[in-house]
Amino acid sequence: MGLHGRAVGVDFGTCTSLVATRAGRRPVEIAPLGRTTRWFPSLVGYRGATLLVGEDAAALPDDQVIRSIKRAITEDRSVVSLPGGDGPREVAADEVLVAVLSEIGKRAAAALGRPLTDERDLRLGCPAMWNGQQRERLLTLAAKAGLPIDDSTLVDEPAAAGVAWLTHRFLAYDGRPKGRLLVFDMGGGTLDIAVLDVEGGARPEISVLSALGTAHAGDALDDAIAADLTEELLRRGFHAQDSPHPALFRALIHRAAREAKIGLSRLPEQRVVLPTRQIGQVPVVTYTREQLEESFRPQLDDAERLVWAAVRASRLTGRGNRSPAELRTLGPDELRDDIDYVLLTGGMSRIPYVRERIGALFPRAQVFDYVGVYSDEAIVAGLADTTGYDRLNLHRPGFDFVVEWDEGGQLQRETLYAGYTALYEPWQVLNGESELGFTRSGRDFPGPTQGNGRLRIRSASGEPLGLALDDQVMDGVSLTFGRSMAFELHCNGRIMIRHGSGEKVQLQVQRWPVGSRDDALLVLESVQGTKPPTPWNAERKPES
Repeated sequence: MGLHGRAVGVDFGTCTSLVATRAGRRPVEIAPLGRTTRWFPSLVGYRGATLLVGEDAAALPDDQVIRSIKRAITEDRSVVSLPGGDGPREVAADEVLVAVLSEIGKRAAAALGRPLTDERDLRLGCPAMWNGQQRERLLTLAAKAGLPIDDSTLVDEPAAAGVAWLTHRFLAYDGRPKGRLLVFDMGGGTLDIAVLDVEGGARPEISVLSALGTAHAGDALDDAIAADLTEELLRRGFHAQDSPHPALFRALIHRAAREAKIGLSRLPEQRVVLPTRQIGQVPVVTYTREQLEESFRPQLDDAERLVWAAVRASRLTGRGNRSPAELRTLGPDELRDDIDYVLLTGGMSRIPYVRERIGALFPRAQVFDYVGVYSDEAIVAGLADTTGYDRLNLHRPGFDFVVEWDEGGQLQRETLYAGYTALYEPWQVLNGESELGFTRSGRDFPGPTQGNGRLRIRSASGEPLGLALDDQVMDGVSLTFGRSMAFELHCNGRIMIRHGSGEKVQLQVQRWPVGSRDDALLVLESVQGTKPPTPWNAERKPES
């Protein structure tokens, strides 16, 4: 929509949550959500049966606090454990998630002077690695919390960070960067890596060429540091199992690990002092940046492998398409020049070791960790960007392919491909796969074994979307059922449909639909030299 209007972005983070606004070409403004900070902690705790959120939860004893609740969506958990002084108990994860999202809306309304329900252009971020069910769960919970979000305003977090970077380069420096941007977004709960084709200017253009992720990020480093500290205390003669309150000790040692991680981003060493009143006499230990880096090294080794997998995968969707077999022969020396820019985002990017390791992978690339706001605010800045997201191409389709047929006078429908399903796993780029893409065939293909039907697409919220095939707009394409049905969707946008008769149709995606707008279309072209599919249109009732 260009650099005008007003947009609001919501970043529901694993550790902290933020809200930002931007009006036209003005600098982004971070709303002051916290009592003394621009963010507020994404924490929930229980004092008895009373649920507390944010700073009130942070003030509770550590064994009464639920941290990183966003991970419950990533890990598909319906309950979370609360240690508690009287013994552990399970709490409904969705109850906690809605509490945090509601608090975001409440605090944002106070800071902005108007409820978020009044905002016409509101966007919410989510990890790029989330599948359709996880995204739909967040949308459902956001609706319960009173946040007016739908599938068209749910944006992948690394893509939002890329938009923030492009807009900042243009507004602050009149820059018009063009090339490939690698976004390394390491937060508390997930690591997202995306390779974007970018072209800066007044109307930035972004194509998401690849997006991979893992659930091992800041929390995993906390666990590693906590293990180091526990081992050091054991060497000093303190046994955790001998503590009168082992659950409280574990909570306190994890809090100390988080504090050490933050402190060592600025200082070479951190003294770790645990309260002794409830857990016994605990020695004071010193934890150094060298120890942190040693504990962090295996995690960043895995992150590097994921970076190279993302760069390889970007060649499947971008210029110079290569087969997976060819890509597996390419080493870092042959891939590093693919990347022109690197953007480090998320709270973990403040650790010097992250910049050192990731920056060293691409010595010719420009490395950034500032987009007008600091790295842990880059996502919310991009979500609030008024350039809009209608020019984003989706790396993986954010909509369903569905098969429909009539049976006994009743419409039958089954999902062929569920939106946001990963077309491949990271390991498949590296190991033994000759083709990468989504496939369903034979008995796995939904529908009857004879008769006719159609292939249609639907948005994540259920609205039917249209097709434009060879410049002809239609509701779907006709199918002839049989036992040899097949459907393939490849990373480069190639679609293959095999009818029950054995006849094959080859199509190429020219543009993915965005959201559930009335004009959202999947734009396709028939592959030259192949027979185009038969269009299908729903019967329209005459207008009265």
